[in-house]
Order: sequence, then structure tokens, then C-alpha cells
Amino acid sequence: VIRNINLDVLTPLWIAQRLERSGIRSINPVVDITNYVLLETGQPMHAFNLAKITGALQVRYAFPHEKIQLLNGNEIDLNSGMLLIADEHKPLALAGIMGGLDSGVTHGTTDIFLESAFFSPNVISGKSFCLGFSSDSAYRFERGVDFAATRNALERATYLIQAICGGKAGPVTEMKHQLPQRSSVNVRTDRIKRVLGIDINGQQISAYFKRLGFEFSVKEGIFNVTPPTYRFDLAIEEDFIEELARIYGYDHIPA
Repeated sequence: VIRNINLDVLTPLWIAQRLERSGIRSINPVVDITNYVLLETGQPMHAFNLAKITGALQVRYAFPHEKIQLLNGNEIDLNSGMLLIADEHKPLALAGIMGGLDSGVTHGTTDIFLESAFFSPNVISGKSFCLGFSSDSAYRFERGVDFAATRNALERATYLIQAICGGKAGPVTEMKHQLPQRSSVNVRTDRIKRVLGIDINGQQISAYFKRLGFEFSVKEGIFNVTPPTYRFDLAIEEDFIEELARIYGYDHIPA
């Protein structure tokens, strides 16, 4: 919660211009900051008008016959497969996709609740197609957001909001459920040579994995590699071999 913010200030030109160049229109300082941090870190965020929240917040699936009017003006008939952020009486946002119009931050808002979350890609995936529209948040959550950076992005947005709009920030409330497991994968040097048709020595492989930010250990020609939390596309040995080829340079691999 951030209280006593001033929404009458203008969004700094350096933020407004960068948003415009990225195809995002300026709305108000708080919304602009959450959009800016989304571009900066890849973490979608949402700010709620605290005055519109009744009781405790919860993340739950929609009840039968529930509706919500979203920030884009669309009124949605919710089904049981749609994940919501809700208070004790009503839905406030379609989780990972778009906030509700009623609880949005608008002129006159003085207190906000700032939310930064990780939603599993398989919960968000396909919802935009069913709804007939997408959003910057859905685009990222469908593909996987770095679940280890959620709090850092929240702190970054809080810093910018206080620097631009003032206000006093309360403590961070954190809820953790089951997060994705980043399993290590064995990558064999002889397999690398066989797949790529070139001989990359162990020293080069180590250097490339370090540059990619991978944690690894090596024993008897086998690299045990753990992908970073933001790389949802790496799961099998061939994925890591492809990364090596990319850094080595496709143009350096003979036809």
C-alpha cells in the first residue's frame, strides 16, 4: 500500500517518451510507471485504487455468473476457468490479463495497492484468444515471467512512484504458492560435437554458459546446467546445445 500520492503531477518526459516509442500511451503517473517497469524488467504489475477494495484480497477462480468490466471498457461474463484478483465482495481484475475499470487508478486516487505477481503460463495461455483481445501483461505471462524478480520489480515501481508522486509506502505482503522448478540438465560434450558437427572445447563451453548466466558444474565431460528463472524455453539437452550454437555463431559453423 502506498498512501497520499499526488496524481496531479505530470509523468516525466523521459518516461512518457519511452512509453510512446514502445507504442504505449501515457495515462497518469502511476499507470505510466507500472507500464514503464513492465518494459524495463518484463514484470507485469497492476495498481489498484485502495478506496475501492473491501476487506482482504484473494486470488481465486471465478464463481458462476460473475461479471467484470475491464479497463478497456469490455464487460466480461466470467467462467470457472478464469483466474481473478478479488476482494471479499467482487472481482477486481482478470489475473495476468487486465485490471477492472472500477478499481483502476484515476484522477482523485490518493491511496493505491501495488501488486506484482507470477501467474503460471498454462493458467493464462489461451484466455486472450477466448476473450478476443490481448494485453501486454497476458503476452508476457503466457510465455513465462521471471518468478525470481517479482519483488525487485515491485521495489523499483515503488521507488519511482514515491520519487514522482510522493506518498508513504507500507510493508510488502508476500504470498507464495508452488513456483516452477528449474531442473538441471546434463549436457554432454560428445553430444554437442555430434549435434553441431564442430568441436567446442570445455573451456569455451564454460565461458559461453557463464555469459548466458547459467549455473553449472562439470565432471568427466558432462556439464550439469541449471537454467535461469527467466528462461522457460530451456528444458532438454538440445535446448542448451542450441544456445551454444547461437553464442558460438551460426556463421562459424561450416555448411
